[in-house]
Amino acid sequence: MSDILINKNKEAIRENKKRIFALDAAVMTNKTMIYASRSMIEENRLMILSNYSAAFMGNRQIANSNTDEIFKNREAILDNTDTKNDVEENFVNSQKNKASIDFLNHRSQLNSTVLAISEDMAEINSKLIDINNRIMESNREIFEFNQEQIKTNSSLLDGDLQPSKATPELNAETIDNNTRAMSELESRATANRSKMESLVTQSEKNSSALMENKQAINDRRKSMMTNRENILANKTKIFS
Repeated sequence: MSDILINKNKEAIRENKKRIFALDAAVMTNKTMIYASRSMIEENRLMILSNYSAAFMGNRQIANSNTDEIFKNREAILDNTDTKNDVEENFVNSQKNKASIDFLNHRSQLNSTVLAISEDMAEINSKLIDINNRIMESNREIFEFNQEQIKTNSSLLDGDLQPSKATPELNAETIDNNTRAMSELESRATANRSKMESLVTQSEKNSSALMENKQAINDRRKSMMTNRENILANKTKIFS
């Protein structure tokens, strides 16, 4: 009976070794894909920040400057309008008031938009803080795992590695435990691969969308500079 169990264990160990080889390839491939995906995510994140800076700190300031200049021109146009009676004067003054209301209404609507965006950004920051905490927790798990493995190595070096005390029954128990652990590993590796492929696909879509955003930001900047030229042309006409 002992010889039968020994041969059974030997065959099981050989089969498990094949599964471990396949598992190693799957897990390490997933690891590589995760790093590639993280690289894409980081690249997209930096592009998002770049687009945000270009749109909010760049284009937005150009647009706001143009708005200020447009209403300065409006004020100059109205101030330089000759009136011949009270009706005409009231017309000009009411147009000045209308311009002020238009500007303030525009500014108020922008304030609402910026506030809503700021609220979303604050929520995103909270999520990023949570992500940082999860990363730190994962790092702690790695540290504790390493500590346990160092203890195991130390114990083996100190004499706990004693093949002479092994029995076919104890070996069979270890083999069974290894087999169950591999089944769980295979399921997780397959699930991770599916998630990873989906994540890579989403990252690629995000990258394409960000490139389109960048081009749109550049195109909008050109349009704003054209507006700027028209504003200056109007200013020249006012004082010509």
